[in-house]
Amino acid sequence: MRKFFSTVSLFFALAIATVANAQISHGGAPLFNNNSTKVSVNTCYLPTIDNEKYLAEDINSVKGGSPMRVSVGQQKEIDVIKSATKSEDANGNHYLLAVQSPGAKFVTLDFSSFDLPEGATLFVYDQSGEFVLGSFNKNDVKEDGRFYTQAIPGSTAYIEYNVPAGVEPGTLVISNVGHGYKDIFQMIGNTYDDAIQAAKGPHGTAEGSCHINVACSAADDWRNQVRSVVAIEIRANTNGGQLSFMCSGALINNTNQDRTPYVLSAFHCQDEDAMLGDLQQRYPNLTLNGLDFVFYFLYQTSTCSATVGSSNKSVTGAQTMAKYSYNGGSDFLLLRLSSNIPDTYKPYYAGWDRNNVATATAGACIHHPGGDFKKISIPKTVKRLSGSYNKFWEVAWYTGSSNKGVTEQGSSGSPLFNADKRIIGQLYAGSSACNYMSGTDLYGRVYNSWTGGGATTNSLSSWLDPANTGVMVLDGLDYPGSTAAINSVDNKPVDMTIYPNPSNGNVRFDVNEIGMANYKVFDIAGRCVKEGYTVLTATAQALDLSSLDNGTYILNLYTSSNSYTGKIIIKK
Repeated sequence: MRKFFSTVSLFFALAIATVANAQISHGGAPLFNNNSTKVSVNTCYLPTIDNEKYLAEDINSVKGGSPMRVSVGQQKEIDVIKSATKSEDANGNHYLLAVQSPGAKFVTLDFSSFDLPEGATLFVYDQSGEFVLGSFNKNDVKEDGRFYTQAIPGSTAYIEYNVPAGVEPGTLVISNVGHGYKDIFQMIGNTYDDAIQAAKGPHGTAEGSCHINVACSAADDWRNQVRSVVAIEIRANTNGGQLSFMCSGALINNTNQDRTPYVLSAFHCQDEDAMLGDLQQRYPNLTLNGLDFVFYFLYQTSTCSATVGSSNKSVTGAQTMAKYSYNGGSDFLLLRLSSNIPDTYKPYYAGWDRNNVATATAGACIHHPGGDFKKISIPKTVKRLSGSYNKFWEVAWYTGSSNKGVTEQGSSGSPLFNADKRIIGQLYAGSSACNYMSGTDLYGRVYNSWTGGGATTNSLSSWLDPANTGVMVLDGLDYPGSTAAINSVDNKPVDMTIYPNPSNGNVRFDVNEIGMANYKVFDIAGRCVKEGYTVLTATAQALDLSSLDNGTYILNLYTSSNSYTGKIIIKK
């Protein structure tokens, strides 16, 4: 059975349940997040929903047989500007509105119209005032004019909309309010059923208790790779509403070393058959009408035994670059995020290895089981399968008291690293579980995904090696502001020796590194006159700059961990 974890809503008015900002917020603090103001705010009440009815329906749900419901949606058009309590001061107009779905454990807001003027800001917060989303502005609207929030704890969401003086308010209309009938926000009140539940993340709950938080010492040798792994929420828009699923994935480097925000995951995480499953049997007219993606970074506990952790760093939106089905393929999905990743998220772009080998030295698997906090699992063996599954690795785990973690639903798409800390596959399916440690898992092989189905839309090569270098392995790349990205004092490039110098433009240099590097050459006026990519090897580190005119130039060389500089004199 494929390991994908569905976390949300069912039936013909469905809503979203997440626990991290759906967009990158722009900072600032709301002006009216206090109890005295909340008492006098207009409230829009929705019809009461019987939580027990839906909970009772879920009792006989089979794991993996259908999406795990946590909310149902209510179609409700609410014009925020017309419905809100309005106040005015020297800074402008302020609109405050409460939206309540009685008995809800959490609510979500889906805006069908989000036309904000320049300078206007939006905040959303809960009754306690401790949970705040925003600020958001006009730049957060989706291409189709929509905007949606993550889940807000409790039955009431407060909307604060601030518009500068003398500016028309635009339009702000809610079309759907999600009613959460399952309490996914136990983390907020620090109320837990037991110690195991306390360690589970707010996006989901791993079923097993054998998983190892990445803050534990087991991940000490994998700190960079840990930062590459993300939880992915896939929101499926159907003609009956919206479904949301959880998978895992990893940022992955490319030979341009330009930090293009590619994420490698699994094909089945976005496959209609996998998503809708037996729902189509019950609702034969149910069809998929597009996907939305939310990527959660640094979603992990702060310490090994901690019961809370970060869950508020996310990026919304992605484009599918390539995918290769599990039916005859290696079940990979390559996405490109719709926006760059802030340095505050500390992104690491993992390296990869596309060599064709029968066995691989086991490294690590890093994932979000059940949509939970990020975990690390250490495999016992990794070997290539034969026959109809020859495009997959088979991973076996340690058992009994020697166990070092396994995977479960929600881990799908997560990377398999070899001992050299490079990705060699992504999780497709398997039988392992904390209560079945002898089960094995299948990971689609990067080797097979590289050429895939032979086209740019179903292979990795065009995207991960755009310069067509032909390299077999590539190391990871850190974010620009990290101390590892530039290994020097005050972020200054390290000097390197270039010879012969002067030369006719064919130069060599001494750099004690191996792998891909990009370079830029500047003339004495500071203009970039040449740039490109090169492969650093143990025996040949050279560049052909003979096309440049006579003169003095500065060569800057960038590797995954360092920045180098040196002066070149070309004299032909």
